[in-house]
Amino acid sequence: MFSRRTILTLVDALNFKTHDKVERFALELELEAAVSGQWIKEKETSISKYLIAHGNEKSSTGAPLVVDVIEYLIREASYNSDFSALRNSLASDGYELTDKSVRQSLPQAIPLTESENKLLSILNARGLNVAIGHYEQALAAHGRGDWAATNAQLRSFVEEFFNQCHALLGIGTGQSTQQKKQDLASSGFFISQYNEFLGNGSGFVEGFWKRLHPHGSHPGLSESADSTFRLHMVLLVLHHYAERLDEKLP
Repeated sequence: MFSRRTILTLVDALNFKTHDKVERFALELELEAAVSGQWIKEKETSISKYLIAHGNEKSSTGAPLVVDVIEYLIREASYNSDFSALRNSLASDGYELTDKSVRQSLPQAIPLTESENKLLSILNARGLNVAIGHYEQALAAHGRGDWAATNAQLRSFVEEFFNQCHALLGIGTGQSTQQKKQDLASSGFFISQYNEFLGNGSGFVEGFWKRLHPHGSHPGLSESADSTFRLHMVLLVLHHYAERLDEKLP
C-alpha cells in the first residue's frame, strides 16, 4: 500500500518541534512502546522504522496505521502547512490527500508498491545499476514536483532497461535503442502474438515509448497528473518485462 519513501516523507511532515509533541502523538496513536531515543530526531527515526514495519497493518480504528498518522497530521496542521512533498509521494503510490484523510486514486487491483518492489529486486539482482539510478532520480524529481525532470529520467530509465535486456540476453548486433528493440522482437523476447513490437510503430512497446515522448503543447493537461501517470505506467510495464527477463536468464 504505502511505500517506504511515503512513510519517511510523512514522518518529516509531522515536523515535531518538542518532546511533548512527540509524546502526545504517541499517546493518541497508541505508539508509546514504539518510540525510543533521547533526542527528537532519534524518536522520529524510531517512529519511521515502526511505520515501515507495521504501517500497513490495521490499527484499533480499523484503518491502516499510516492512515491514522495522516489523519493526525491533517488535524494538527497549521493553516499554511505545505504538504506538497507528501502529496507527490502519495500520488506515486496511487493515493491523494483530502481535507480530512487520504483516498485511493487508483483501484486496489493495480499493485504499484508490490510492482516497484519486485522490479527493483530484479534490477538489483541483475546488476542494472544505471537503470536503478535513473529510476531513483525520477522519484526524487517527482517528490520535488519537478515534472520535466521526472519525465526525462523515466525515459532514460526505460531506454537503459531495454538496452540492458539486449546486452544480458546477448542477441543481435543492433547499435541504436530502436535497433536493439528490433533485435529483442526478432529473438522472441517481445511476443509477436501479443503485438508487442511490430516494427511499424503500432506495437505495444512502440506506443508505450511514444507516450513517453509526446510532442507539442497539451493545453489543460495537468503536469502533475501526466507525470504521475507516466510513473505508474513505467512501473507496471517494466515490472512485467523485468520478470520476463529474469525468467530467460540463468
